[in-house]
Amino acid sequence: MKALKITEIKKAEVMDLPMPSLTEGHAIVKISYSGICGSDTHFYLGMHPSLKPPTGFIQGHEAVGVISQISPNSKGLAVGDNVAINPLVGCGECINCKNGLPNICRVNRRVMGFRLDGTLAEYISIDLNQLVKLDNKIDMKIAATFEPLAVGYHAVNLLKTIPLKDHPIVITGGGTIGVVTGLVLKHVHNLKPVIVENNQSRVALLNQLGFSVKSSISEVDILDSNIRPIIFECSGVRKVLDEIIESQRKPEYLVIIAQYSRGNSITLHEIQSSEITVISSHMYTPEDLNNTAKLLSLSEVQADLSKIIYEHIFSLDDADKAFKQAISGNPDGKLKVLIKC
Repeated sequence: MKALKITEIKKAEVMDLPMPSLTEGHAIVKISYSGICGSDTHFYLGMHPSLKPPTGFIQGHEAVGVISQISPNSKGLAVGDNVAINPLVGCGECINCKNGLPNICRVNRRVMGFRLDGTLAEYISIDLNQLVKLDNKIDMKIAATFEPLAVGYHAVNLLKTIPLKDHPIVITGGGTIGVVTGLVLKHVHNLKPVIVENNQSRVALLNQLGFSVKSSISEVDILDSNIRPIIFECSGVRKVLDEIIESQRKPEYLVIIAQYSRGNSITLHEIQSSEITVISSHMYTPEDLNNTAKLLSLSEVQADLSKIIYEHIFSLDDADKAFKQAISGNPDGKLKVLIKC
């Protein structure tokens, strides 16, 4: 079968590998589409904070497919089912994993495509616990946005005890994660956050999705509110994070979704003296994934997600071209490049 590995910086190579065989507790999934994530492009460019090519692993972690073979199970999964891949694997034994929080496993947390074989292959063998059943009528191209949507769902769900409707809500960064976070707020909570973004092609897409857009934190009209804002930081740009903390109208809650490299520091005095509650959000839990599957089944959510997908779908043979398109900064105003496997 064909599979893709990044064999050196800026080189994605398709190779012929043996077909996976079915083992107990596993399924063989024919991958339909796999998306290219920001972490994939950072790895491709040699800019990933903890890994550099080559790792020897098959790349990719945002994927959906169809079960082609499956071992006997009591999970309600069968041959022919549409499934999303959960690429996050915890140790299964630590207190966090036992409490359903493998996303914060500190013993042996691994993500497919980086520390395990990933999804940019025609077929994969995968533990049944890593599969999320999807609506069998869903367009699998749209379903390929499942994994980033789950990231947004988890971040918003961390504030489930906060009355979101009472706060002005701002998202910094109009990339994929900023958009899916906005869509969760829009479709789950009936809210329309302000998104801070100055890339004009992205601004056009954000307006199309019904969001109000500002070019900087200083332009966000939240000063008239009697309640301090909630800000979701999705840009990963240190200057933006500093502007949030040093702004005149500081947030009551700051949710950091974007990943920052080790060694970054922030002004603790401003956080402490302004009583900013900082919440960090990392990936998702199994419960988040199940709820994301329900959210993804809604036609209005699918309609919005279809607008962020780059129109040209690349073949696995053209995966290197797909990566070059993803890093070009010019995907015709779209955010997500897909590879058909």
